[in-house]
Amino acid sequence: MRVWAFPSFYPYDYPGMTNAGIFAHRQYKGLIHHGAELKVIVPVPWSPPAPFAKLHPEWENFHKLGYPKKREYDGVTVYHPRVANMKPSRFVKKSYTERFIDCVAQFFKDQHITLDPKKDIFYSQWLPGSYLVQLAAHRLGVKSAILSIGDDVALWPHGSQETFSQFRQVFEGADLRFACAHYLARQSNKLLGTNLPYTMVGWGVDYNNFKPATAAEKRELREKYNIPDEKIVILNVGTASVRKGWLELFDALAEVKKQNDNFLLIAVFAGAQDVDYEGEANNRGLAGNILILRDQPPTALSKLYNTADIFCLPSHAEGMANVVIEGMSSGLAVITTTVGGHPEIIENGVNGMLVPPQQSAVLAEKLLEVINDRALRERMGLAAREFIVNKWGNFTDNAKVLYDKFAEALKA
Repeated sequence: MRVWAFPSFYPYDYPGMTNAGIFAHRQYKGLIHHGAELKVIVPVPWSPPAPFAKLHPEWENFHKLGYPKKREYDGVTVYHPRVANMKPSRFVKKSYTERFIDCVAQFFKDQHITLDPKKDIFYSQWLPGSYLVQLAAHRLGVKSAILSIGDDVALWPHGSQETFSQFRQVFEGADLRFACAHYLARQSNKLLGTNLPYTMVGWGVDYNNFKPATAAEKRELREKYNIPDEKIVILNVGTASVRKGWLELFDALAEVKKQNDNFLLIAVFAGAQDVDYEGEANNRGLAGNILILRDQPPTALSKLYNTADIFCLPSHAEGMANVVIEGMSSGLAVITTTVGGHPEIIENGVNGMLVPPQQSAVLAEKLLEVINDRALRERMGLAAREFIVNKWGNFTDNAKVLYDKFAEALKA
C-alpha cells in the first residue's frame, strides 16, 4: 500500500511553521507503523530565483520560504512540487485548478512512478485543498480518501456558492470519508441532504507523554515559572484567535476574581495574533493573574499541562480540539464548550465540564466551582485520564482504523 498524503499544512523549519500540521504528521507515523509506504506531498507555487523573485510580492514571499523540492521530517519524506505561477496572472491561460492537477501529474512522471489503483491512494485533509487533490486523484486513476478536521465543515461550505459546490463535490465524490468526530460527518450529511457512509478516526494522543505529574514533579515545574504551590493554575492552548474564546475566558476570570483571586491563567498561543493578551487582561484587572507564552514546541507542552490544575478551552467552534484530548490525557479537570465533537468524549460533570459557547457568565460559574473544589478537580481528572487511555487511544491505535479501511478499498 502506498499512501500519498496531502496535508493542509506540515511542520517546516520556518518561524511560525515549525509545529504546523503536527497532528497529521503523528497520524502518518501511525500509518507507517502499520505497514503503509507513506509520502507527503505539499505542492507550492513556483517562484523564480533571486533577484527576479523581487519582481512580484507573491514570488518574493515563496522565495523567502525556500521550500526544497524534497526533504525529510522525522522519518517522513516530504515533496514540494511547484505549481506553475507566472505573473502577471492575466497572461496565464490555465486556472489554478488545472495547474495544480498538472503539477501533481508531472511530479509522478518526474519520479518515474506509475500509479496503480490497487496499490496507491491519495489521502487529504478537507478545506479547499482536498477539492484539488480529489480531482488529481481521479484524473490519475486512483482512489481519494478525505479527512474532515473542523473548519472544513464549520466555515468552508458557508463562504460562497462556489465553496459550497466544492464542499459537495469533495464529500459526495470521495471514495473514502473520514472525520475526527462524528459531528463533522453528520453535519456534512445534514448540510447536503445526504446519508453517505463515513468512518470516525479520532486524533490520537501520546498518553505516555501527556500524563499526570506527581506532586514533586508539579512543584519542580512550577518553580521554573515562580508559581506558588497553592495557586490554582488554569491553562489554555490555542491559536491567537477570538474564535478560540479568549475574550470570554478573560471576562469569566474577571468575575471569578471577585470571589477568589487565587488563580493564574497560563495562556499559550501561536499564529497570527488577533487578541491583545496583555491589553485585554489589564482592562479586566487580570494583569497579576496571567502568564503569556507564545509558540511553545510540542516537547514543552506536556510540561505546561503538568503545571496546571484546570484546562479551559471556551472555543466558539471546533471539530475535535486536540488540546482538549491532551488536557484529559494529562489528568486535568477540563472545561470546554459544547461545540463540535466535545460532547462525544466528555460526560458532563464526570470526566470534564461542558458549557455553551460565548456565554462568559456560565463559564465563570463553572470555573469558580472547579477552582473551589479540589476533590471535584481530582475526580474529573482521573476519569478523563482513564477515558483517554482505555477508550480513546494513541495515534498508532487510531491509525490502524485508517490502514484497514485503505486496505479494504484497494482490494475492491
